[in-house]
Amino acid sequence: MNMAIDEAILEQRKLNTVPSTLRFYSWQRKYCSFGYSQDPEPETLSFCRQNRIGLVRRPTGGGLVLHDQEVTFSLVFSREELRTQRSLVEYYRVTTECFRQALLTFGLSVQMEENIFSARGKSSFCFSQPTKYDLLIHGRKICGSAQRRYRNIILQQGSLILALQPQPRFWDKAAGLQDFLPRPLALPEFYRAVADSFHDGLGIEFQEGQLNGNEEKMAARLAQTKYANIN
Repeated sequence: MNMAIDEAILEQRKLNTVPSTLRFYSWQRKYCSFGYSQDPEPETLSFCRQNRIGLVRRPTGGGLVLHDQEVTFSLVFSREELRTQRSLVEYYRVTTECFRQALLTFGLSVQMEENIFSARGKSSFCFSQPTKYDLLIHGRKICGSAQRRYRNIILQQGSLILALQPQPRFWDKAAGLQDFLPRPLALPEFYRAVADSFHDGLGIEFQEGQLNGNEEKMAARLAQTKYANIN
């Protein structure tokens, strides 16, 4: 249902019936999401099915992500509402920087990867290698995301790892935030810090709210049709 909700928000934003939206969410059980144009290897599909890990295709690109002990987020915004117009690549860098600034307020030494442009030809797992504009702590990847653009509307989806699970194929060069914090991350405080960072960095002000009726109806329809299988 999560991918259907993200796409429903995107579609309603394209119609200008909802404001720009920053959404944080979790999953009812372990899930593995993969990029829009990605074809997971048969071995990976078999592993997920044998371990009762759900499978879903994202509307954005990027590599395969195991959703377990992490925070998933989506961001939908219009380029027209921003204080300063930027290139598409620059939007990706700036949105990631907003997350980095929020994490810095918790005393974390977070760096942004600036040098690696593509992981094509390498591992299909998102957290098996850093790529450009990922967030790292001591060289280990803690956050990755991907965008999809629809004219002036941008959808960005990402994952922030809280703790690593015993699935080494997914986490070859990753780390969990809890490895660097004296206590569990206070998620409501983190969500507020991210929203504040987007206000400071991009001029977008988010208000807490719920899905409206149109978003709920569209998400339910997409969940039953487009996201009912992985093809």
